[in-house]
Amino acid sequence: MNLYQRQIKKFCKERGWDKFHNPKDLLLGIVEEVGEIRNLIKWEQNPGKIKKILLKNRRELKDNIGDILWFLSILANSAKIDMDEAIKEVIEANKKRFPLKMTKGKHTNIYLGGYDGNRKK
Repeated sequence: MNLYQRQIKKFCKERGWDKFHNPKDLLLGIVEEVGEIRNLIKWEQNPGKIKKILLKNRRELKDNIGDILWFLSILANSAKIDMDEAIKEVIEANKKRFPLKMTKGKHTNIYLGGYDGNRKK
């Protein structure tokens, strides 16, 4: 369990909040925060403008990302998953799935000419 997971677990335990943290509500909390980020860029199609909007609203974006990690940490704790171990495993799997020589500078959508070692067109 990483440092933040331990801190969040302690924080929630001290307040007796564990009884309120069921997986469905934690997932809905994550979805809500993602939706708030989406609302910052809603309808904008230009990637450059999207980056500018996110930078202009950095404080709100940071808060949303923090809330997502908060909910995700509680969910991981309830399933006894160490988030550091989980991301290490994903990084290693992605190194195999998306080898550098096949994917450098390219997207991974196989239907648009990209490469994904787990999928065949």
